[in-house]
Amino acid sequence: MTASQGLICLAAAALLILEVAILESRSGFLLAALPTAVVALALVHQMARRRGEGPGSVLYAVGLLGAVAGYCYLALTPAGAISPQDEVIEWGRMDKRPLIFAYLGIAAFIAFHWLWVAFVHGAPPAVRPSPAITSSRWPLRLVGALGIAVLAFCWLGLPALRGADVVAGDGLARFYDVHAHVHLSALQQIRLGAIPYLEAQTQYGPGNQLLLWGLTDFVHFSNHGFLAANLLLNVICVILFFVLVQQFLGFGWAVAGLLGWVLWPSPTERIDLAGWAVLTRWLVIPILSLWLAWFLLGAGTTRRGGTTAALAGVLWGLGGFLSQENLSGGLLVLFFSLTLFGPASGMTAKRLARFTSLFVLAGGLTFVTLVSALVGPSHLLEVVALANAKSGLVMAGVSNSIWSDNLGLQFTWNIVDGRLETDLRAAGEFRELILTYGLVLLLLLALGFLAAFLGRRWRSADEATREFCRKFSGVAVGAFVLHLFSLLRSDTSHLAGPSFLLPLFLLMLPLFLWRCLAPGRARTALMVVSLAVIAEGAIAGRVEVERRAAGLAGIWRDSGAVLDLYGELRSHRGEISDLAGLYSPLPRAQSAFRNHPDFAEADEFFGLLRDRLKGRSVELGSYRFDDLVAHPDTAYFLGGLRSLSGITSPKNSLWLRSEQEAWIARVAGMRSGCLFFDADSNKQLVEAWMRSVKPPQTMAIEPIAGRRDYGILACKSSSQM
Repeated sequence: MTASQGLICLAAAALLILEVAILESRSGFLLAALPTAVVALALVHQMARRRGEGPGSVLYAVGLLGAVAGYCYLALTPAGAISPQDEVIEWGRMDKRPLIFAYLGIAAFIAFHWLWVAFVHGAPPAVRPSPAITSSRWPLRLVGALGIAVLAFCWLGLPALRGADVVAGDGLARFYDVHAHVHLSALQQIRLGAIPYLEAQTQYGPGNQLLLWGLTDFVHFSNHGFLAANLLLNVICVILFFVLVQQFLGFGWAVAGLLGWVLWPSPTERIDLAGWAVLTRWLVIPILSLWLAWFLLGAGTTRRGGTTAALAGVLWGLGGFLSQENLSGGLLVLFFSLTLFGPASGMTAKRLARFTSLFVLAGGLTFVTLVSALVGPSHLLEVVALANAKSGLVMAGVSNSIWSDNLGLQFTWNIVDGRLETDLRAAGEFRELILTYGLVLLLLLALGFLAAFLGRRWRSADEATREFCRKFSGVAVGAFVLHLFSLLRSDTSHLAGPSFLLPLFLLMLPLFLWRCLAPGRARTALMVVSLAVIAEGAIAGRVEVERRAAGLAGIWRDSGAVLDLYGELRSHRGEISDLAGLYSPLPRAQSAFRNHPDFAEADEFFGLLRDRLKGRSVELGSYRFDDLVAHPDTAYFLGGLRSLSGITSPKNSLWLRSEQEAWIARVAGMRSGCLFFDADSNKQLVEAWMRSVKPPQTMAIEPIAGRRDYGILACKSSSQM
């Protein structure tokens, strides 16, 4: 493409952005954008024809203007899962689609550019690793896997597992938290016979819910047992991740990753937050990125049969069953891996298409099989619809903000006795804020330089450089995709949870710049920035590294204590749990719960409610009962109550006014069951329930009272129908 053709495309792109900023509707934008793009493409085609060029320039212009128009259409116009007439309840909304689609769009254009270069100049022939690299070293690799598993357990896993032994003294333990109760109330529904995920709704995927249900039941079905089960699952994820890092990248980089997880935000910060950080939500994404880089650029080039594609697809399908994040993130990893690495791999377009087809087919069959076997074949479409509904709302910005943690910046300027006095004070997670949004630029630059190296220098580079670039490629693509989930809901927790590959990316970046970027001012500047990030991380994480290093002295003692704790929790399985037993089965851990001022009322209330219900399902219309049972999530779990609607967490499940109205209509439409409410309950729900009774149905209304008036129980009866 010539400079004049590039200027035409640039002017057309600027005009598209101006049009969408002025016009308010999608239809208006399309009417204005279509002639703009047609005129620009016609001018580019005319110039190419005069110069006797092929279709390459026009193809490039189509890709450029298509990317800009797509960005405008998706990100800068009213769209998404929220209609203009709808209202967000309980949560706020900040539409981040301009940032999200720009992040993805720029990376997609980088990939498109180098695909176009490959189309014009021809893809290079395959460059396979030497036999020395691809030869079997299984005994050594198995020893390395065992070594890194032990290191990961001692460095990251054991300190987390020690947190399961919590006795909070006078206060409730940290596991008594709404994040855990969101899951526990849904798990209680499964225990009472509900269909997983659909009649026991949660946002974290059917596979994750069933996995947590099985593990919690294995340890002990209680609040304390859920914490222990969640910790056990997360530690297994961490060990598995670093074993696979060792297999794909080598022992040295796996050790570097273990250190990096302490220096920068990583899942180790969320590993002990029961309920929120279920690490299986993202685990498949980094594994897939490393696997595809190995397959397309590394030793996996010798195993390009359909079996490899099918196995990768099965892994993606399993991840999609576990969580929606794995489903969408895995597709993004596949797209960017094939477009960035495909030309350098030497694979023909036909072979890449065959690989993609086998991957998607195997993944889809795995997902359908798992849903059919564990949720039911008739519920497949319902599972997909529920997963997409909540992810669409998150994409549209519900429950979001630019930064959810509190931040404060105060600057004072005074003149006292003729002297100037200034004071600057900052409070909050400014480091994580800067890192979250600064990484957008750093990741996009890294992808651009990586694509340029693969397109220009891959074939001429020496074998050691290609091997390092292959490793960095998998890390960079995985870190890029995972960072998308940090941008969607930005705060320290949401930065740390998905950041499996972020520390490795930051540690590998200086070496990539030095080995794969041509000397010059750009390389020098980027080297300074990347080394400064590493130095800052080393300074900020020094205390934590020292603390963990000191903790290694008690490995045997702590491992024994952890085993004793899990054995003690399991020893209480099968016992009939009272209210305190659902908090923790361990008598020494129950005192804070039993001594809570509201314990006696809660115990009485749940006993009275169960006596009146006689096994019937109930919807809890009250949001807050007392300081001990502050949410319906907690009440469904502690009370052993079966929900009419399956939505046991209204605040965390209903975000739109239309969703709340649909929930109310669903509850009111039940032909039998009960509603519990008090003076502070949702009046629309109560009125709809009372109006829904029509002959020959009857309604029995009775107060629930004991130490105080708890509320009203209104039960429908359809026995005469």
